[in-house]
Amino acid sequence: MPRHDQAEFLEFTLKGDTDAINFCTILFGASQVLDDLIDKDKEVTDDELIETFWSILIDLPMNSFYRQNVDTLVPMMQVFLQDWEDATKMEKTSGGDFQNIAYVLRDTVGAIVTHVAGMVGGRVWQKAVAVSVRNHIFEETLEDYKTGLNK
Repeated sequence: MPRHDQAEFLEFTLKGDTDAINFCTILFGASQVLDDLIDKDKEVTDDELIETFWSILIDLPMNSFYRQNVDTLVPMMQVFLQDWEDATKMEKTSGGDFQNIAYVLRDTVGAIVTHVAGMVGGRVWQKAVAVSVRNHIFEETLEDYKTGLNK
């Protein structure tokens, strides 16, 4: 679920680069709808689904930041989606460290935001915002996350 401060967070982290912000917003939105569909914990309306498909099929390929950086973004998006799929499977496995690992795998979207921050602001900026990106992505504690899984 988008945090109340997501727009401000992206504005600051991505130095106001509108196209980079829009790219991350599309990614966040699509991943949230996918999560809601798989977890079945929140109804996704037909309008939300159509808008999500519009954003990933029309808006994303037309986004100039995405177009200029597709070669570096797509491999990261592939890893993000695979990590997310693995996490959803591991969440359902009790015992061992599977749920702990699933919690960490959910941060791959944070790696993309950190990468994008470096692209728009350089390495020094990337280092300066990296921890705050992780903090933003991990909005719930490990304990709360596991409690929610085990209901």
